[in-house]
Amino acid sequence: MADIAKVHADRLPELKKYVEEWRKYFDENIRRYEKFMRFVFKTTMTDGECATLQSVGKPTIEFNMCEAYISRLRGEFAKQQPSLTVRAADGVPIEMLTPEFIETLDSIEAHLRAIFFDGCNDMLDYNVYSDVLGGGFSGVKVYTDYVNERSFEQNIYTEKVYDPTLMVFDPLARESHKGDGAYCGQLYPLTKDAFKKEFGEEAIEDIKFSRNIEGFSWSFKNGDEDIILVCEFFEKKIKKETIFKLSNGHVVTKTEYEKLLKIWDEQTFIEQPPIVISKRKTNIETIVRYRFCENKVLDYVETDYKMLPIVFIDGNSAFIKENGTYHQITRPYIYHIEGMQKLLNFSGQSLANELENTISHKIVAAVESIPPDYLEAYQNVQKPQTLLYMHQDPHNPGNILPPPREIARTPIPPEITNTFRMAPEIMQSILGSYDASNGISDASMSGIAFARGAIQSNNAATPYLVGYIKGLNRVAQIIIDLIPKYYRTPRSLPIMLPNGKRGFKEINRKGSLYMNFDPTSLQVKVETGVNYAIQKELSLKTVTTLSQSNEMFAKFFNEEGLPILLDNIEIRGIDQLKEKAERWMEQQKQQQAQAQQQQQQMIEQQQQTQAQQMMIAQQEQQMKVAMMQKQLQSPTKEQVSMMSLQQKSQTDTANLAIKERDSETKYIETMAKVQSAGIDQELKFEQIQAEKERTAVDSAIKLNEHIQKLTEVAQPTEEEK
Repeated sequence: MADIAKVHADRLPELKKYVEEWRKYFDENIRRYEKFMRFVFKTTMTDGECATLQSVGKPTIEFNMCEAYISRLRGEFAKQQPSLTVRAADGVPIEMLTPEFIETLDSIEAHLRAIFFDGCNDMLDYNVYSDVLGGGFSGVKVYTDYVNERSFEQNIYTEKVYDPTLMVFDPLARESHKGDGAYCGQLYPLTKDAFKKEFGEEAIEDIKFSRNIEGFSWSFKNGDEDIILVCEFFEKKIKKETIFKLSNGHVVTKTEYEKLLKIWDEQTFIEQPPIVISKRKTNIETIVRYRFCENKVLDYVETDYKMLPIVFIDGNSAFIKENGTYHQITRPYIYHIEGMQKLLNFSGQSLANELENTISHKIVAAVESIPPDYLEAYQNVQKPQTLLYMHQDPHNPGNILPPPREIARTPIPPEITNTFRMAPEIMQSILGSYDASNGISDASMSGIAFARGAIQSNNAATPYLVGYIKGLNRVAQIIIDLIPKYYRTPRSLPIMLPNGKRGFKEINRKGSLYMNFDPTSLQVKVETGVNYAIQKELSLKTVTTLSQSNEMFAKFFNEEGLPILLDNIEIRGIDQLKEKAERWMEQQKQQQAQAQQQQQQMIEQQQQTQAQQMMIAQQEQQMKVAMMQKQLQSPTKEQVSMMSLQQKSQTDTANLAIKERDSETKYIETMAKVQSAGIDQELKFEQIQAEKERTAVDSAIKLNEHIQKLTEVAQPTEEEK
């Protein structure tokens, strides 16, 4: 064992005083924890009660119903998975919210989920919740250890403390997790041989193995074995530091900034280093670890923890003021039904005693009135026989003998049976663990009503679940602070997605994610999950009902809601079905994308074809107009005469069309009076067409006049003739 500095070795009396003060402050809760864990999981009767029952001749039987209530909650908790959310801390600059930072948040969230819900941690959540319900509190330790005996890389682990009654915290701590205290620790027992093997022979000097009368001793005998308690003690050390806020949004200490400038100069970066915007003094907390026993400080280490690594998991405790001081009172789930459980035992024992002492004799008769030959008939009442008796005493005929009579059994007092029957119902009322369908006819309740009642029946246990969640939230904060300190080398990070799918994330390699984030820029929140089996069934029923009542919802859910639907189904092979469903949806999306792309290409081709046709038509029209204009500018005599004939023919045709249109218009006006109002629309349309025809005729007339003028200009003068 390495030598410990004198300044640390001299603190042994102070460190032992911290432990003993906590044991004194928390002694009532420790005793209650031990009592109720035995009360629930072993027996509801003490040794004194068993001795009393034996002395009065009553049966030593019990009717433990407490474990059934706790097992019900533990069974439902086993089907639940708390939800984790990691987000940016309040006040983080917007420029820091880069895609890489968002990817870091998602990866850490998935890694936390893999740590908490990994089967390799011996069902940590289930065991802790069992302690909270049965004893009122528990504890979780966060620690780091090498991946294996040949590895130089360390992982972050969580484990339930060895014994919650051996935890040590600061009595002044007021947060539920007790992380605001000045210290924490845990005691763990070692045998004498194991202690010498780990800490050396000299560490065991001056240790006396004798049990303390008050109940706590640093060393004692457990049967033939010598046991030594070793305390792993974590203490906060506070030192003053100057912190800088840099232009890039990061906050560093003065020492860290000086190191940054030095590295910046050594790397000869062209860019200027981030400048200091503001600075202030602050308190920086570090955690140191002591290990000590009854007579010696065994080692001292300055750790990388920023928060106390042992987390107190509270159930449903309360702070009570007694004699001018506040005390924390931890209460197990069955704390208030202890008396009713004892009453149930007593009524059951009394009922059993009545049954045990029930008189089995059928007939009582005077010895003189029984004939000797019929004695067996009186003794063997199970065999059908005729019972005879002597009416008169044969030795004294005047003496009339009493006839045999049946024995009337004394009934069991109804108070005993009523108490035995009503005690469980009263226990349910005290716990708030009731069946919501009690007192309601089965015919008047649907299956959904029964399911919702089953969920509501457990609301009284919510404070214990909330206490567990608050402790888990603190554990997540500690892990986030340790990740950038220990995950520095290239490695694969185990992750667990929200859908339960596991995988690995490569980190700290070129092109991958680097775990060099600032822990103060992240916040984690743990909430109760909603994936109870009954709630899944209700969710499935709700989706089915909405799909039947709303076509748009059904269409949307069929296209986008398949993963949610499968997540609410509990069948064998659901994980493989989810995986295949994801691949199938990807294939469907690819096919839809290809179909849309083909359709878009066809539309674009049609548009291009139409545009080309329109362009060709415009070019032909432009050529015709250009030729006509050219002909009008220099017409020949034959062209002028031909144009005159064509214009005259067009004019005659237009005049004829106008006359026919006028006649048709008058007819329409006449019929419009006897037809529906819808004809007015057609009449207006016809009038517009007539106006267009007149406009065309006027244009033709004007064009004819223009041609005549050109003809006159084209005729030769007398001089030209």
